Amino acid sequence: MVSQRLFDALPPFPKDVSTADVPKFSLSRLFSGDSVYAHEVFETCRTTGFFLLEMGGEEIGDNMISEVDAMFDMSNNVFDLEIEEKTRYAQDASKGKFTGWKDIGIMKTDTGAPDRCEFYALAQDDIIGNMSSLPHPDAIESHRSTIECFLRHAHSILTQILSILDAGLGLQRGTLASLVSQERSSGTLVRMIRYPPQPLSNRRTSLLRHTDLGAITFLCSIVGGLQILTPGSDPTDEAAWRYIRPAPNCAIINIGDALVEWSGGILRSNMHRVTYAPGAQADSPRHSIAYLVRGNKSVSMKRLQSERIPSAAEDGEVEMDVSCEEWELNKNKALTAGADCARSRGGRDLVPAVKCS
Repeated sequence: MVSQRLFDALPPFPKDVSTADVPKFSLSRLFSGDSVYAHEVFETCRTTGFFLLEMGGEEIGDNMISEVDAMFDMSNNVFDLEIEEKTRYAQDASKGKFTGWKDIGIMKTDTGAPDRCEFYALAQDDIIGNMSSLPHPDAIESHRSTIECFLRHAHSILTQILSILDAGLGLQRGTLASLVSQERSSGTLVRMIRYPPQPLSNRRTSLLRHTDLGAITFLCSIVGGLQILTPGSDPTDEAAWRYIRPAPNCAIINIGDALVEWSGGILRSNMHRVTYAPGAQADSPRHSIAYLVRGNKSVSMKRLQSERIPSAAEDGEVEMDVSCEEWELNKNKALTAGADCARSRGGRDLVPAVKCS
């Protein structure tokens, strides 16, 4: 959630663009314990997998608005470094190194064309001290305390959302949060992303359609470009892709593949992509900050057990008994080899349907 000040510095999102029907929830009401409101959040995570979260009105949310602005300033400084400096910290996916800098064009889009975005990814374990510190440019090293505050606050907010999902799934409170603990090693990342403006004569997808590998994502952006696939639609139907309109002081929350697995397909990981921004925003670079929360490396990817989650045996499936670390590695290998086509997953009905409490 970026402040109104940074939104005012860029062209507005146009009013005549078709947008996705994505609910907006209030952080203060999430913290209020309102069971009806919690049920609405759970149903959104089951059916759509995306929502906006308005941060104002709670101390932690107000603090995060300032922290995100600082993160955007840092991101600008990082991407403005000379390419020789950024190359010193380059990622190497062939060796399993997904932290550091990724240049434009390293990955492919759905058509096989080069992507149009650059990343700089930081490991949560690095920032909060679960491992020896990794080297980064001074533009990052001088802001480690700000990054850690952002991670701690964002994780606290996501923990509240996970507790709502616990209740909806019939799990003991704290079950999902225990699988993504900040105090245990994981593949969780905070990723700074920049998409440069595209030439008018050749505008296309910048980042391929995909679902998020991890458990849950906390995304902050100003300029449009993020699109989600209308549930039940064919991803090759361009009319089925709808923009999410960014809003001041709001984060975009979405469910990832790991929560689909743990919930037996009840929670929904919806396909999304990034394309060129609409209207006058297309002439501005698009920056975003993504907190990609993944499971702790040693936790099992087996379905969780509750009266509301069907077992693998009930579904006629073999129980997936691998660690989160191994599962993520296999997913990354399959995606790299082109053997795993992205698709929306989850969204099955709860039987019996119950409200969160």
